[in-house]
Amino acid sequence: METTCVIQKTQKKQKLSEKEDIDGNIKGLGSLPEEVLRHILSFLPTRDAVRTSVLSKRWEYLWVSIPNLDFDRYIYDKRKLVERELLMNFVDRALCLRDSSSVIKRFTLCCDELGDGFDVVYDSRIYSWISTAVNHNVQELNLDIRYFSLPSCLFTCKTLTSLYLNMWWNILKPPTTICFSNLKILTIERVKFSNEYLTQQLFSGLPVLEELKLEDCSWGNLKFVTISAPKLHSLSIFEMLDDDIERSSDLCLVMIVGDSLKEFYYKGLMSAEYCLYNSFSVEKAEIVTKPEYDRKPKNIARFLWNLLIGLSGVELLRLSSDMVKVLSNSPEFLPHMPMFNNLIDLIIVDKSVDLDCTVLLKILQKSPCLQTLNFSEGISLSLNREEDDMILDPVPPCFLSHLKWIKVGNYFGNENELFGVKILLENAVVLDKIIITCPVSCYKKFERQVKVFTQLFEHPRRSQNCKIILEFL
Repeated sequence: METTCVIQKTQKKQKLSEKEDIDGNIKGLGSLPEEVLRHILSFLPTRDAVRTSVLSKRWEYLWVSIPNLDFDRYIYDKRKLVERELLMNFVDRALCLRDSSSVIKRFTLCCDELGDGFDVVYDSRIYSWISTAVNHNVQELNLDIRYFSLPSCLFTCKTLTSLYLNMWWNILKPPTTICFSNLKILTIERVKFSNEYLTQQLFSGLPVLEELKLEDCSWGNLKFVTISAPKLHSLSIFEMLDDDIERSSDLCLVMIVGDSLKEFYYKGLMSAEYCLYNSFSVEKAEIVTKPEYDRKPKNIARFLWNLLIGLSGVELLRLSSDMVKVLSNSPEFLPHMPMFNNLIDLIIVDKSVDLDCTVLLKILQKSPCLQTLNFSEGISLSLNREEDDMILDPVPPCFLSHLKWIKVGNYFGNENELFGVKILLENAVVLDKIIITCPVSCYKKFERQVKVFTQLFEHPRRSQNCKIILEFL
């Protein structure tokens, strides 16, 4: 009993001490200038910042001037209309109590289940929230809403530097006057473009834009659009790799004027024809497509050739093996392969590629300065070509002078894989190393590992300095 009493007394004393510490911390924070306190609150989620209003009278309205307001669906359950109303009232209160002179640096509204274009009351409140953010000189605006009509003031906001817009495949209806004079980052996701003139106005009113991302968007029935931003250095276009996205019968031609473009990334089904104009400044590029879903393979091949021509100045090029396959099925375009005089790094992704692929060989022939060659998912060579020494004939110039590093992923030790690696070793004159990555699950047996080592290390290498490195991942 005595021991129990002692423990209880100790716990009581400890709790008292903790309370004193908390009170002391509150008093310590309370002595700080309001500007510092607001800065501290800016690091909290908006909901938690609002909760600090109960700490004391001084804290009651500190939160109304915090620079970042993030209203996410975390407090909203679409199955409960009561919580829907709570969220709406919460946002209303946060904006109404805000000082008219306070700046909103970041405003995030993620409530795609609220606005639907049919509920006038809720849609008008969303309209009002966005307008209020613009009136408070918002700098970063993130909108994840199922909403049809955005306020006109948004499209002429002079303070906006970053805009994220996700409309869940609803139609974007911009006004006739558009000028984002300070917008540097623009991400448009799940948006349908319907009016050719207004869409053109949007992509022409971006004088200082540096980064543009279009993700899962639909060009609808548009025939022609030009993306022209004089300072654009990064463009990413990601389309859904299935048939869920709505497509028109006639493909839209999207002309990309890339005077300052440094990076270009495309992933999708080529649901539009993308042409790069005056894009010699592009240094990094990626093109990933899946031909098994394509409905017009000849058109797709032509689109891909046009993209390659526009990317002739790249230093790093990442291509999907499926894209290479599409082009190989349209040999009429081979004579039009551009020179890649600046290309240093070539990466083939997604699937194993056949070394005998005509397009791959053509790219290698046209890349005299290539230094690294990465087959991330593996390489193979048809068994009936085993004794054919003419596969790399003529030997690509880069194999004789520049190619220093080759990587082959997903190496299982099959004969067709080994044949492909042997061709590389026999023709790369200045190669420093070849890295073979093997799935560890396939090489658990020691005898299997020894066999792979022997096959690779005993084969003659054209480069006397070449190291063979095996990695088990």
